[in-house]
Amino acid sequence: MTQLNSASTVLTKSSESKTRSVKPEKPTWWIWAPYIWLFIVSSRSLSSWLSLARQDGNPVDPDLSGSPIDAALLTTLIVLGVGVLISRGERTKIILARNKWFIVLFAYMLLSIVWSNFPSITIRRSIRSIGAFVMVLMVLTENNPLGAIRALLRRLYLVHIPLSIAAIKYFRNIGVAYTWNGVEEMWIGLAVHKNNLGQVAMCSGLFSTWQVLQRWSKKKLTLDLLLLVLTLWVLRGSKNSHSSTAILGFIAGTALLFSLQFLKKRIARAKRIVLIGILVAVILTPFLYVSFAAFDTTPLALVLQATGRDMTFTGRTGLWKDVLYNAEKSPIVGVGFGAFWVGHIGYQMYPLENWSRVTPEWRPNEGHNGYLDVYIDLGVVGVVLVLIVVGAAFAGALNDLESNFELGRLRLALLLSVVMNNFSESSFLKGTHSLWFIFLLVAVNVPASLHTVSKKAARLRSIEPETLPATAPAAV
Repeated sequence: MTQLNSASTVLTKSSESKTRSVKPEKPTWWIWAPYIWLFIVSSRSLSSWLSLARQDGNPVDPDLSGSPIDAALLTTLIVLGVGVLISRGERTKIILARNKWFIVLFAYMLLSIVWSNFPSITIRRSIRSIGAFVMVLMVLTENNPLGAIRALLRRLYLVHIPLSIAAIKYFRNIGVAYTWNGVEEMWIGLAVHKNNLGQVAMCSGLFSTWQVLQRWSKKKLTLDLLLLVLTLWVLRGSKNSHSSTAILGFIAGTALLFSLQFLKKRIARAKRIVLIGILVAVILTPFLYVSFAAFDTTPLALVLQATGRDMTFTGRTGLWKDVLYNAEKSPIVGVGFGAFWVGHIGYQMYPLENWSRVTPEWRPNEGHNGYLDVYIDLGVVGVVLVLIVVGAAFAGALNDLESNFELGRLRLALLLSVVMNNFSESSFLKGTHSLWFIFLLVAVNVPASLHTVSKKAARLRSIEPETLPATAPAAV
C-alpha cells in the first residue's frame, strides 16, 4: 500500500511538472527577418536612416531610384526568407494551396512587364511586393502562427511608438515636418509623413486594444494599456494636422473588436450579423443618399465635416479625375505595375492638370486611393483580382472566428481598417508600405490544421492534477 501511494505521489508530481512546463511555442529566431522588413517599411529606408542623399540634397527614393544599400538589404531578406520557406516546405505548400488568388495576382503583376513603359521599375516594385509576401509567410509558417503574429507586432509597436514620441518631443529635426507650403506642422515620428505615422498608430491602437480585451480578466494590462495610451497620443496628431483616415480606421476597427467581444460565445450569430450588416449597407446606401439629397446634404459630407475635411477630400477629387483620365488610355490591363507614379518623367507622360492648378509647386507620388492606383497600374483585371483577394480574406477571417476566435477577431479589425484606409490613401501592392505588409499578414488564410500545435499545448496546460490517475501500478 505504501509503495502504491509513493508511486502515485511521484506520478502526480511528475505530471504537474510537465503540465506547468508546457508553454505556448515561441517564434524562432527567423522572426527577426520579417521584423526588420516591417520596421523599415513602417519608418524610413535604410539609406534615409544613414542620411544618404543625392547631390541635389533630396533623399534617395529606394522604390524609384533603386538605392544599392536598400536593394542589398531587401534582397538579402528575400533570399533568406525563401530559404526558410523551402526548409518548411510542407507548411508552405499547405498555405499556398489555400491562397491561390495571391499567386494569380503576383503572376499578373509580373506579366505587366510586357506592356510597361518602365519595365525595370515594374520588375523592382513587383519583387518587393512579392518580397513582403515572403516575409509574411515566414511568420505564418511558424508552429504557432498567432503567437508569431503577436510577437512580431508587439515588438514593433513597443519600439516604434515610444521612439516616435521621443522624436516628436526632443528630436524635432527627425520627428516633425511641415506641409509643402510651410504653414502646417505635422508629426511624422520615425515615419516620412503624418499619414504614414497615422497608419502605424492605427494598427498599433487596434493591436493593443485587442491585447487589452484578451487580458482584461487576467489583470495583466499595464504594458498593453500604456502602449494604447501612447498610441492614442500619436494618433491625434499635432494641433493643425492629423490623419483623419487613420483615426476613422481605428474607430471602425475598435468598434468591431468590442462588438465581437460581446458575441464571443455566439460565433454563428456574429457571422450572420457581419454578413447582414454588409448586405444592408449595400442595399440601403442608394436610398440613404436620396433621403439626404432632400436636405441638400449627404452622409459623406456630414462625416467629412466631423473630421475637418471637405467634399473634395482635401483636394483629392481633382487628383482622382486626373488619374481616371489617364487610366482611360488603357482601362483593361493598365499601364504596367508601378509604371504610373515614376517621378517627373511620369508627370510629362501622364499630366495632372487638375492637381497642378491647386498645388503647382508639389506633385504627389500616389493617387491617394489604393483602388484607383491598382486601376491605373493593372486595369480592371487588377482591380478584380484585388477585390477577390480581399473577399477571400474576409471569408477566411469569419471562418477563423469558429476555429480560432482571437485570430479571426484581429484579422477582421485590421482588414477593415486597411480596406477603409485605401479609400483616401494608397497601400495596396506596395512592397515598401507598412499597410501592405499588415494586409498580407491578416489576409493570407492559414488552415486551421496548422494551429493544432498551439491548441494541443493549451489543452495540456489546462489539465488539472485532480484529473490524473489517483493510483499507479506498484513498482516491480
